[in-house]
Amino acid sequence: AGVAQTAQPVQAQTTNQAKKGSVSVKRRTVSVTVNSDKPVLFGLKDDNKFEKVDSTYTKGQAINAYYSIDVTATSQSGQSQTITLYYIGNQTVNGKDTPVFIPSTDVTTSASVPTQENWVKQAQSDQKAIQDAYNNRTQYIVVTPKSKKGSKIYYAYLKSRKSKKVYFKASKKKIKHGKKIKAVSVSKKSYQPIVKVGKKRYLNWSSVKATVKTTPLQLSDDLKNLIVEN
Repeated sequence: AGVAQTAQPVQAQTTNQAKKGSVSVKRRTVSVTVNSDKPVLFGLKDDNKFEKVDSTYTKGQAINAYYSIDVTATSQSGQSQTITLYYIGNQTVNGKDTPVFIPSTDVTTSASVPTQENWVKQAQSDQKAIQDAYNNRTQYIVVTPKSKKGSKIYYAYLKSRKSKKVYFKASKKKIKHGKKIKAVSVSKKSYQPIVKVGKKRYLNWSSVKATVKTTPLQLSDDLKNLIVEN
């Protein structure tokens, strides 16, 4: 018999400053439908032998299967045959936390149930993809005018072609109150910080409220659904 692995969540540490802590990555499952009432389950004991476990599952009930293993069963007459079991989670059996399986013949699957080896590989791949997505998130600043009158737009200029010092001049144009703009950068080359909000367009830092935002995770929906925030 194969050695069963429990479906404990894989921990993926986040390195994003805006999202400290960790997230749990759920393992993928396949929905299976029970074919008859109270099918007999099998619990894997510490000695790697199986024991029968009663169940309360009913016909038509949907449960989750994680992976499949093939085991050799020997009858009282000495005949042996290979049967396929699906791991459906851990349960308390005789006071012990025990990996529990259901025979493949007792359920109808909605999709192919992976082998234990492929299931583990998929879990590792999911964890890496999610970890990479968190690591690749970036932060940016969104600003909005403090005053109801809006915030003046400044333009940068040089007094001469040879000049290296940048000057900022207020224009008659304004950013309306309530409008949110993504900041390109913050410049401290003038006497007070200036926020760049577009090509040659700047706002006085003191005239705006700034909020730090984080880019969304670049993940497919199936991977997003595996994330459990702690």
